[in-house]
Amino acid sequence: MGRTAIVVVCLAAAACGAPREVSLGEGGPLQKRKPAVTEMLEMAQAGDVASQRALGLEYARGEEIQRNYAEAARWLREAAAKNDAQSQLDLGLLYSSGNGVEQDHVEAAKLFRSAAEQGIAAAQFNLGLAHAEGRGVEQSMAEALRWYRLAAEQGDPQAQVNLGTLYDTGNGVSQDFSVALRWYSAAAEQGSPHACYNIGVMHANGSGVPADCVEAVVWFTRSAWGKHPGAENAVKYCFGQLSEDQKKQALQRARDEGQLASGKQSAAEASTSPLAASEPFD
Repeated sequence: MGRTAIVVVCLAAAACGAPREVSLGEGGPLQKRKPAVTEMLEMAQAGDVASQRALGLEYARGEEIQRNYAEAARWLREAAAKNDAQSQLDLGLLYSSGNGVEQDHVEAAKLFRSAAEQGIAAAQFNLGLAHAEGRGVEQSMAEALRWYRLAAEQGDPQAQVNLGTLYDTGNGVSQDFSVALRWYSAAAEQGSPHACYNIGVMHANGSGVPADCVEAVVWFTRSAWGKHPGAENAVKYCFGQLSEDQKKQALQRARDEGQLASGKQSAAEASTSPLAASEPFD
């Protein structure tokens, strides 16, 4: 079977506690805000850090009030200046994406570091990502490894996947498939489709584990249910390499593990159609 590409998670904007969407809006007039938001505004104006952070996130989310990233940045900056770690993370994400502020990766990295040094796992992940990509800081896989590990040890699944990937590929550290599998498994237990995909790759290629296409299909199927973009083709390709008995085994494993929803096909079942992939997956 051909060698597959290892997926690296690079989703800084999806870090825990961060604004998830990237679009600007204008703030609505005060009289249209709900009373709870009005009270939050009053407390924020009085200097309450928790209210400043909460108001910044309200503006970023656009649920209770119309989304306005400039106002989000304003209030998060107020709280971040008082060394509020979560606000530093969220403001850093705005600088990283350029929402409500001029994009500035150097400022983003500074804010991530401030929050990371206070133990915020998502900030540690984002600082590790910045070092891995050389965004706003000097590129350093040693520093990326350090910060990924700190976040991974706190249970951050994105950091666990990225840390596993470094060990899987030997990037910045001695290659160690057993350590890679351990971190992928930790993330997979939290439902990470990227981790499930990478475990499938290891089983498909026999990287640190016996080559086993049945096991690979099971992991790729889990990943496909998590909407990983490459998982369905991976399932189809691996499933096509199985004997009829192995196909039955793989499908039964998927059913036993609850991967088949009522009335729906798994990616493995769908691969029995003429549209099943005939080439190795990337």
